[in-house]
Amino acid sequence: FDGFAAYDEFTRVWLSECRRILKDHGTLWVIGTYHNIYRVGSILQDIGYWILNDVIWIKSNPMPNFRGVRFTNAQETLIWAQKEQGAAYTFNYQEMKALNGALQMRSDWTIPLCTGRERLKVNGRKAHATQKPEALLQRVIASSSKPGDLVLDPFFGTGTTGAVAKKLGRNWIGIERDPQYVIIARQRIETIQE
Repeated sequence: FDGFAAYDEFTRVWLSECRRILKDHGTLWVIGTYHNIYRVGSILQDIGYWILNDVIWIKSNPMPNFRGVRFTNAQETLIWAQKEQGAAYTFNYQEMKALNGALQMRSDWTIPLCTGRERLKVNGRKAHATQKPEALLQRVIASSSKPGDLVLDPFFGTGTTGAVAKKLGRNWIGIERDPQYVIIARQRIETIQE
């Protein structure tokens, strides 16, 4: 982006389109780093979303800051929002509690970055620089949708959302502009047995 104004306009457009097609009882999750998440949160509120929670993804194995000029970036923030304040929405409290050893799940999730077999590679190199771990998307999708629900990911990348949605019995739509990522995502999801 040429600057904050261009980024903000892009963000406002895609969040507005998501809001337009989101069911009244649906919710939206957005993930970002300190570079963008505060701007995204402000835009969400400006266009009428109601923020339900923010969740901090604590990376148990963050990439080191080799230049040593800042702290190692060991977290990302997820914002969970609903279309209209006070509308009914899905939150699978008991399922989240069960995933957390029978304790209420907190808003700080310690999950490692993708490594090993989960990390998709092409010719020995990472297929996508910011591939999210399936464990992260499992919590997002399992917490706020039911089997048979439709999950949309407008920045599909290598298809982690679709892969997890399929495993959890959700329908999904993925939008991705990079044809190489589309191929990788399609191949990845086709191998999953329902």
